[in-house]
Amino acid sequence: MADMKEKEKEKNEAGAALLNVEETKPDPYAAPDGGWGWVVMMASFTCCLVLDGIAYVFGVFLLPLMEKYEVDNATMSGVGSVLSGTIQLVAPFVALLVNIFGTRIVCIAGAVVSAVGFFLSTFSPNVFVLMLLFSILAGTGLGLMYVPAVVAVGHYFDKRRALATGIAVCGSGAGTFVLAPLASFLLIHLGINGAIRVFAGLCFACILCGLTMKPLPKKPEPKEIDMDAEGNEEKEGSTNCLKTVLVTACSPKLMTNVPFLLLTFSNLFATQGLYIPYMFIPALAESKGISKVDASFLISIVGICNTLGRIVSGFVTDLPCVNALVVTTIALGVGGIAPLALPFCDDYWHFVLVCVMFGTFLSAWCAVTSPAIVDVAGIDLLTSGFGTLTFVRGFAALIGPPIAGYLVDQTENMDNAFYLSAALLFTSGVICGFSWIAQKVIANKRSKA
Repeated sequence: MADMKEKEKEKNEAGAALLNVEETKPDPYAAPDGGWGWVVMMASFTCCLVLDGIAYVFGVFLLPLMEKYEVDNATMSGVGSVLSGTIQLVAPFVALLVNIFGTRIVCIAGAVVSAVGFFLSTFSPNVFVLMLLFSILAGTGLGLMYVPAVVAVGHYFDKRRALATGIAVCGSGAGTFVLAPLASFLLIHLGINGAIRVFAGLCFACILCGLTMKPLPKKPEPKEIDMDAEGNEEKEGSTNCLKTVLVTACSPKLMTNVPFLLLTFSNLFATQGLYIPYMFIPALAESKGISKVDASFLISIVGICNTLGRIVSGFVTDLPCVNALVVTTIALGVGGIAPLALPFCDDYWHFVLVCVMFGTFLSAWCAVTSPAIVDVAGIDLLTSGFGTLTFVRGFAALIGPPIAGYLVDQTENMDNAFYLSAALLFTSGVICGFSWIAQKVIANKRSKA
């Protein structure tokens, strides 16, 4: 009897030890939260530097391209806005491609397509062909790079996701800082065609960044078997690509998520307000008697502050007591003051001060996008949610600068473009605040249930 009890005790101890080992065994599907993830983060940083840098410094190319093709403000602003819009409009399709092929292949394809588009655009005989090659073809390539760059970091990090994403997307600010003076230098020494070809080479070099994005093991999902009316298993038919994109982007989980819908609506206004100052700051500064080089450097100042702001806001958002939506609301509200103040700047240091404010505060809105989506929709919907949000941003970027350009041409007053930008940013801040309130209400209801 005693022997049986002893054997049972040993068996229980062995079972407990085995359970302990299983509990302490690391989850093979967990985010690495470091290691190779830091390499991926720097690769994403470089991709954002190139693609966003090119989009943001289009204002430096604005006057040379207007002179080359003999067109007005609104027409050439349209070329820049279609570029920025295309980068983001293709996001739902890119999100689908990332889900199928992974971040590595899609990013490499984007580097090749964008390089080809920019290079061929230098042979454009008119604005229509320029828009097809420079804005649409190259913009599609940059869009193929953008979604993988941001999403890859989100999958490689968990506890440090906001910080890592903040560092990766601050490549946008670094790109503005680096590429604005580079664009001015290239324009002086190589002309407009030479400058664009150099940028094509930078895009092609991003192939190396794509190669670093090793796919992580995915948690297997239980296969759902659909039965027909007779109880037989239905065979999977061919899937329409557009239908798949719509189902993925317009997922019921996203489309019924009130905080996410409000966040999306907020981004519609915020993106319009963001791109207008980038397009018109150099021209406004030159109209106040500031030299061309110093006027271009204002975009670089925005980029420097944007870079630092994204790192700081990512670090702050990772703190347990900080909500990503609150950070976004404050950033949009305070950032809206900058374009409102720009028309009143006379001296160069006035412009510098306002550009510092603009770059610092609006950097937070971009940096905490991924953490905000995860907060309101969960990590499983990060890729689809980011694709949907980026699509909305693309539509906004497409219409914002041309509306501002038309307003400037009709009123013959550049100040109105900045007033429009401020109004859009303030509106987006209010809507984002409602998104945070909705999230709190839903969280309280769940805790009581």
